[in-house]
Amino acid sequence: MSTLKFDPKGPFPLLTYSDDHSYLQAQLHAVAVDDWLGFRTEEIEKALLHSEDYNVQADPGIPVQFWRGLPVQALQTPYTEIRWILSLLEPKKGETVVDLGCGYGRMAFVIGAHYPEVNFIGYELVAERVNEGNRILEKFDYTHAHILTQDLTNPAFIPAMAEHYFIFDFGSAAAVDKTLEDLRQIAQSKSIHVVARGRYIRHRIYQAHPWLSSINEPQVFDTFTIFKS
Repeated sequence: MSTLKFDPKGPFPLLTYSDDHSYLQAQLHAVAVDDWLGFRTEEIEKALLHSEDYNVQADPGIPVQFWRGLPVQALQTPYTEIRWILSLLEPKKGETVVDLGCGYGRMAFVIGAHYPEVNFIGYELVAERVNEGNRILEKFDYTHAHILTQDLTNPAFIPAMAEHYFIFDFGSAAAVDKTLEDLRQIAQSKSIHVVARGRYIRHRIYQAHPWLSSINEPQVFDTFTIFKS
């Protein structure tokens, strides 16, 4: 297995865990990329841990999860994995990738660097993370990338129409089901890819959303699964 070293000339290399590097190496590499980009994630997460601002839910019947107090690397997908996922999706010019629960918007930077004619929309519940992601995004000419503050459980919210959706484990069963139901409605008018990252979201899709898990054979990997409606 090779050693993964950060190279500012190619900050988002196309690698796979099985052949090229370990998950721990990917996380350490992501730390170096965050530092290079100028993120202040640890400072922000420490402030969030002591904040009382996040107690309001759009839908009282659906608990939300802010994931405060976790290590930054536990909240976000490594950049190398994002690049790998995108290489499997092969988004085309004019298509849209939506990240549902995007944290600091890492995917925006990988898409901007390697798929500049693909649209990116990232939704994140915590405004401080969105603001920081947009602060870094302003350093680049990624005109098709947008990071927005959004509670996915809001009954009035429906994700933007897209060809590709990315979901990390982000909340309760009710929150996940609400989002997957939103995507089912979208899938009635077009075929979509849903990249599910994390054990719970994948389990939930297999358990309760056959419209996504039973129509086409999913592409299964250790940390994520690609479903097609």
